Amino acid sequence: MDIEIKICGIKRQEDIEILSKFPVNYAGFIFANSKRKVTPEHVVNITKNLRSDIKKVGVFVNEDIEKVNEIIRFCNLDIVQLHGEESDEYCSRVEAIVWKSISVKNESSLININHYRNIDGFLLDTYTDGDIKGGTGKTFNWDIVKNLSKDNFIILAGGLNKDNIVDAIKIVKPNILDVNSGVETELVKDEKKIKELFSNLEKYKNSIGG
Repeated sequence: MDIEIKICGIKRQEDIEILSKFPVNYAGFIFANSKRKVTPEHVVNITKNLRSDIKKVGVFVNEDIEKVNEIIRFCNLDIVQLHGEESDEYCSRVEAIVWKSISVKNESSLININHYRNIDGFLLDTYTDGDIKGGTGKTFNWDIVKNLSKDNFIILAGGLNKDNIVDAIKIVKPNILDVNSGVETELVKDEKKIKELFSNLEKYKNSIGG
């Protein structure tokens, strides 16, 4: 089983140090309106000692494209995650790998997927009202998206934690699991919860022989 892990909502130097202890593949930094919002300057400062194999993902919502590209260059981001109403043309102008978020409420939520050609993956997250996207701690009906990974690169988000990641893998078969609030205690990344998540993931890998 070849599945990667992204830990999103990184805010502190301590978070970076925690990530280095686990086989994390991606670290997510939120530049959009959020309880976990960070500035580009702060990201540059705390990632100086980020493990070299961990890729940096910047999260944006309907941000000016020039500003996005400026932050990509300033923070040396590998990937941009777009959670707004960004068009395919907008995506084509991003100077990094692009993951386009789809807020899943029902089957009609997926109607625009075929409109995107200039993206590298779809991030499936739980639908929320309002301006703040993601980090809700709530899952959605995974059966709605269970066939998407056959033809698309899929990043699954939305309420993932140590207790449901195995079911998420079995049903959705994503390429990447994106975890945020599921490894936090009071909005702070919790090393114990991250350890438990990876422990459960390892147990599942061993149970299926890989």
